[in-house]
Parts: sequence; C-alpha cells; structure tokens
Amino acid sequence: MARKGLSKSKILSGLQCPKRLYLEVYKPELSDYSQATSSFAIGHELGELARTLYPQGVLVGHNDDLAAAIEETSHHLKSESVSTIFEGTFSSQGVLVRADILQKHSANLCLTEVKASTSVKDYHILDCAIQAWVIQRAGHKVERIQLAHVNRDFVYPGGGKYAGILTYVDVTEDAMAHAPQVMGWVETLHGVLAGSEPDIKMGDQCTRPFPCPFQAYCHPSQPDYPVTALPGNGKIVQDLLAEGIDDIRDIPEGRLTSPTHARVRRVTIAGTEEVLPGASELLEELPYPRYYLDFETIGMVVPRWEGTRPYQGLPYQWSCHIEHDTGEIDHTEFLDTSGEPPMRRLAEALIKTLGEAGPIFTYTNFENGVIRDLARMHPVLAPQLERLINRLFDLHPVVRKHYYHPDMLGSWSIKVVLPAIAPDLSYTELEEVQDGMAAGQAYLEILDPRTEKIRRAKLTRSLLEYCKLDTLAMVRIAHKLMGD
Repeated sequence: MARKGLSKSKILSGLQCPKRLYLEVYKPELSDYSQATSSFAIGHELGELARTLYPQGVLVGHNDDLAAAIEETSHHLKSESVSTIFEGTFSSQGVLVRADILQKHSANLCLTEVKASTSVKDYHILDCAIQAWVIQRAGHKVERIQLAHVNRDFVYPGGGKYAGILTYVDVTEDAMAHAPQVMGWVETLHGVLAGSEPDIKMGDQCTRPFPCPFQAYCHPSQPDYPVTALPGNGKIVQDLLAEGIDDIRDIPEGRLTSPTHARVRRVTIAGTEEVLPGASELLEELPYPRYYLDFETIGMVVPRWEGTRPYQGLPYQWSCHIEHDTGEIDHTEFLDTSGEPPMRRLAEALIKTLGEAGPIFTYTNFENGVIRDLARMHPVLAPQLERLINRLFDLHPVVRKHYYHPDMLGSWSIKVVLPAIAPDLSYTELEEVQDGMAAGQAYLEILDPRTEKIRRAKLTRSLLEYCKLDTLAMVRIAHKLMGD
C-alpha cells in the first residue's frame, strides 16, 4: 500500500481520534459533514476578506495541482517584488500545508493563520505548530507566528471598510513549544494509515474539540431509548454504559438520583405520554387574542450591513399565528429578501401585527433577546418594542414541567415535542429547510446575486414554510396542554 499523505487538518483529526483519521482517508463516504460544510463556508468567506486587508498580496492558485502550487510558492518566495503570499503551499515528511498569509521579513517569514472564532483555542495553537513545522522542514525560517481571529466588538462602518475586524495574537512561543512533538505525531499517524482500522471505543473524543462525523458508523446499533438520551448526558451516562446498561428501560429502580432522569425513565418504561396537572389551568387564564411568535436570525461572520457586528444575530423573518376567542386562527408573516438591512422594517411590521394587548407565546427566551436588540438598534421604536417584551409568555418551561413522551428522547426541543404531540406535523416533511442552520444558509443563498431567480423563489417558499411550522407547532402544543 502506497503511503498516504497527511495534511494539517488530517493531523488534527488524528490527534482527536486515530480512527477518525483512518475513516476520513479510507471510508469518507460514511461521514456526515453537513455542519462541517457550513463551518468551511464561513472560514472561506473570512479568509477571502482577510486577503483584502493586504492589497499587495499574491494568491497561490493550483488547487487541483499541489505540485504546481508548491513550485509557485517557491517562485514567490524568491521574488523581490512579492512581500505577501496567500495560500503558500509546502510539503515535508509526507505532510502538505497551505498557509493563509505569509509575509517576508528579510530572509524570514511571518505566518498568520486566520480563524473564524472570536478567541484563540488550544487546537489553533496545534494548527499553527504543524504549519510552522512543515514550512521550516521545507527550508524556510519562521520568525513569527500569529493568529488572526474575529474581533466581535468590530462595528462595520459601511463602504467595504473592514479594517479592525481581525484581532492579531502572537502565538509564536506557544506554537514553537509544540514543534518537537509534531514529528512524533506525523510518524504515529503515518503508522495508523499504514495499518488496519483502529479499534477505538466511543468516548469524549467523539465530540471534542469537534463533533466527529463518523459517530453513526462507530455506534450504529443503539437501542430505541439509549441512556445517552438522558438530559445532560453527564457522568451517570458513562457509568451506566460502563455497567453494560445502554437502554433507559433497563436502568434499575432507584439508580437515578436526578428527578428529571427518573421521570424520563418512568415515562419511557410506561411507553406512553405523561401530562402532569396544572398546565391547563395556567394557560386558560391567559386572555385573547393570543399571538404565537417565532423569529429567524442570521449571524454573519463578515457583517454586510452598516452598524452591525460579526456574529450579531440579526432578525430577517418572523411568523405569527393569531388565535381569537372564537377559535379562529389567522397567520401573518414577514420575510425580507431584498438584501437591504431588514431590521427596521421587520420591527415596524411586528409592532403593527402584535397590537397593544394579548399574550405573545414564544418557545424559549430567544424572542425576548431579539426584541431587546431591535429596541437598542432603533431607539425611536424602543418604547413600543419594550411593551411587547412585557407581554411575552415562554411556553417552553410549561412544556418541560408538564409534558413528556418517550419519543422525545430526553429533549424538550420544539422539533421533538411537535411530532410527539401532533404526529400529522413534522419538520422532516419540509423540503429544503428543516432547522435553523439550514434556514440561515438558505437566506444567505437568497441574498447571493449569483442565485438564479427560480432557486431564490424556491428557497423563499421553504423559509416561509419552516417559520410558519414553528408557530403552528406552538398552537398545537398549547392546545394539547389545555386538553383540546
């Protein structure tokens, strides 16, 4: 078997779990990379922006021909007319890396790695150590290593001016301290790839520092009600698994000390839903009209609207079901796909729809925070928005206290409560958008001028259907708790 090459990302995968590395190389079709794909897109966007902050920089191409990329990098390093190189490519000891930004300081180099996080993480240091080790093994002196991460306090002034969006942290000392270890990592991981698939049991490494995309492969035959579904998934879960107990129904009476865990066990063994008294009386005291509200927000790493910050959750859509004392239910909605800042128009439409009286049902405290942010962004609307906050009624703690169904598997998320309460409704039946992450991706695709008109219309319909189901779900849940 020919020796497989390593990259920086593969070394990091191997450090997290050698089995993950092996599967990435030999069985990549078994992975679920949906979340990783989104993270890659965010990182790519920030990387492109970072290059604009170095107008004299030269980008190394040849993504499909790494030998040519290495040769081009060598050419630029020798050229006196080039001071900054993007995606400089190097190889040594069977390891290939591409550096985000390289700046030449006389005969030495300054390496800058760009990260979409808002702080320096431990694995970033390992990342930089691997990069520097390969570059130095390839014959170049790395004088300084710095990590550029997102400055969350940066406020976009508009006009394409992004100076200040990155915070630079010198990590030379920490990264170089790991340099002697890199050779050992490389040799060990080459050995992993030269052997058979490692036999490694699932554990903390499956989620730290990143969720592994091969978890379904490593644990394919879970019981219908796994102990890992116990809320919090803490030490008790590891203890039960160590005792050979992997099904909630097999947990002995009295083994669980948490009242919530004991409740999950009791209801799961009973095999039917449990509705505890008190919810109906609480909800029936609330007046009409009743408003059921849900927002969708987007947190862009690179802000596009003046006055906004990286990762600031900005609302672009809401859905509202309105229930009258006659039993009639209306629905209204807002979605701005113009590409202009949607927040002011969204807030004005919200104030008009919600009127002056009646409880506003939400699911969790998320809507409270969104409305408070809108009030801060638009002081002229603040008095009206603050009155809305005083009318909010969070349905989530009521559900958590009074309702549980075995199929909820330890979660009170609206997406698992809904099919338990209303089997005729399901997020999985939605075509394009089934969760918040997909909603954000769809919205960004709609705003992209390269998106075709037919595709944009389809995504718009999907967003409206998704948000509408969120508020319809609250209606059905409230009715269930009232005994309807």
